[in-house]
Amino acid sequence: MDLSFLNPMLLWGLALASIPLIIHLLFRRKFRRVDWAPMRYLKLSIQRNRQRIRLEQLLLLLLRTLAIMLLFFLVARPLLHASGMGSWLSGRSRASQILVVDDSLSMGYLDAGRSALDRAQDLAASVIAAVGAQDHFTLLAASQPRAPLVREVELSDTKEAIKLVRSLRATDCFVSWEAVLAGVDELLETSTYPMREVTIVTDLRQAGWERDLAELGNRWAAGHVRLRVFDVGSQKTENVEVVRVEQIDPVVLVSNPARWEATVRNATGRDLEGADANFFVDGKPSLLRLPSIPPGETGRVPLLATFQEPGTHHVAFQLAADALHGDDGAAAVVQAIDTLHVVMVDGDPSSEPLTGEVDFLALAFSLGATDADSFRVEVVPDGQWDWLSTARPHLVVLANVASLTAAYADRLTKLVESGVGLMIFPGDQVDPDNYNQVLYRGGKGLLPGAIESVEDAELSGLVLDGEPTGPLAVLAQLNPAVLSRVKVRKFLRLGLPADAKGVRVLARWNDPAGSPAAVEKAVGRGQVLLWTVTADKGWSDWPSDPTYVLAMREAAKGLVRDGAREQTLVAGETLRRPVAATHDISGAEIEKPGFDRPQPLSVEISPPRQTPPTKALVDTDTRMAGLYRLRWQDAQAGPGTDLTAVNADVRESALARLASDELGKKWGAIVPEIIAANADGDAPVSVEGQEIWRNLAIGLMGLLVAEGCFATWAGRQR
Repeated sequence: MDLSFLNPMLLWGLALASIPLIIHLLFRRKFRRVDWAPMRYLKLSIQRNRQRIRLEQLLLLLLRTLAIMLLFFLVARPLLHASGMGSWLSGRSRASQILVVDDSLSMGYLDAGRSALDRAQDLAASVIAAVGAQDHFTLLAASQPRAPLVREVELSDTKEAIKLVRSLRATDCFVSWEAVLAGVDELLETSTYPMREVTIVTDLRQAGWERDLAELGNRWAAGHVRLRVFDVGSQKTENVEVVRVEQIDPVVLVSNPARWEATVRNATGRDLEGADANFFVDGKPSLLRLPSIPPGETGRVPLLATFQEPGTHHVAFQLAADALHGDDGAAAVVQAIDTLHVVMVDGDPSSEPLTGEVDFLALAFSLGATDADSFRVEVVPDGQWDWLSTARPHLVVLANVASLTAAYADRLTKLVESGVGLMIFPGDQVDPDNYNQVLYRGGKGLLPGAIESVEDAELSGLVLDGEPTGPLAVLAQLNPAVLSRVKVRKFLRLGLPADAKGVRVLARWNDPAGSPAAVEKAVGRGQVLLWTVTADKGWSDWPSDPTYVLAMREAAKGLVRDGAREQTLVAGETLRRPVAATHDISGAEIEKPGFDRPQPLSVEISPPRQTPPTKALVDTDTRMAGLYRLRWQDAQAGPGTDLTAVNADVRESALARLASDELGKKWGAIVPEIIAANADGDAPVSVEGQEIWRNLAIGLMGLLVAEGCFATWAGRQR
């Protein structure tokens, strides 16, 4: 068994073990020959006992010498090497052994030319080689704790298990050890043998070990489970990561530049200056230079992309490779549309120009030098709601609509929940009681607040509330004096719930009470924006001001949800693509990173009693980042395709180390054996092991007790 020492210089103290021998030699009794008659009888007795006394003295000398040697051997702190694991386990048989190999993103961190996973595979191979012939062996990848690679088998030939370990690749997902160990616990409950051993090979980063494991550790200790944790991680933590690549414009219009932003974090000890990166648009790269990012800071990189065709596109931002490759890039799926379809329900139509309830609003959508054709406006009079059953516009506008039936309100709610935007304007015809009953519904409906009254008040000025984000963020770029020109004669007084989830005031009127002017509410995947003045000039002169055009156009775009956000996932999340519930789907498959050929997709169907029924294509294995291309056959609609981008889970990019004593405190009654087998800088891999001083201390105490008892017995009078 291989050993090393934390204090090897103290081994020189072993020389002191010669002291008992020296004392024995120097002080043993020397006799002078004296003729005395009684000595003849003593001489006869001594000759008889000489052999026994000499043996007792030699045994006592040996015990004292061993005690001194063991004392200095103990204070030198010997370590049991991981490479000696074969002899450590060879004496055990008929045990259920579970080996967990960490394959999370951080295991791909390179140090001295090798990753933590490379070292983990070497160590795991030695563990597998040491498994007893009669043991039952289980192999787990931490990214799939409930799908063992090998479960409860006798390893008559270890080559296949070692081959499985060698085939593991560092995934791009986050590993929560609470979930991993819950899976291990289930396997222990069904294990064959009462002797159970769990071995974890990991890089021992703090990420994933946040939860306390005392309850689990107490149960394992009571069940006499043996736990080992091998640390194969690098001591280095420097890393540059792409946190995200994010679409800034809420909707991407064909032939219009769309704004994007990449967020880069510099987790190194030096400035990140002059670094190059690539921005890919549908696979075509363009080289750009990163701004200077100080150590420990986050930088934002503005990006632009223009798409000439409507449909699904993709973008990606990629840094040069560093020690941790998995978080050097991020991707997103884009849905480019040629026009925004807006349905306006006019509660007070008119044949005269600019006298109808939505005339100014329609004019605002038709103006603009670059995207005049981006809005396709459809005006329907109040009372004609048939379009709710057939159309699916990007945005619905209710302007001075007197009232809605409960049935129409329910249909409109489902439309918004699916991602359609809704803009509501009041007016003199609005029935507050009806709106509160069918649209507010005690805070559970579409309205962000209850209508209390209509206030007649002369005031001037529109003030943005809080951070300039959301549909009205563009107004923050204007001089506040410009918005102060807005004059209001009448507005809705709203009662806003104090703790309503998803409700936010975007703008207020410049009155002493700071009355809300625009309130936003998230409803499912959609957004609702309630204005407290009319869309026409009935309650204010704002529609004749240029800022009205800007505010309405940007608010409309800000309320639209293009669906692309649902097509960008984090590694480990379930990919779910809804399809028509009543259609026959066949031949569903997916192309994804890490596989040479398409993989089958499962079709998930809702229970028979669920209303309305749903159907979706599902893939649960999204552990690798990249583009996932879906294909299927729809018996009614024909071939279908889709695209999803999966990005690395950047929680794994936090490379702070977890100290061994901190890990030990998480386990309650069980004491894990934590063994380091990691690379330090550019030096070759150094394999350390578990200290065995406790065992040696117990042995020393036993030896001292034995020496004392034997010395008393040897010194008796005879």
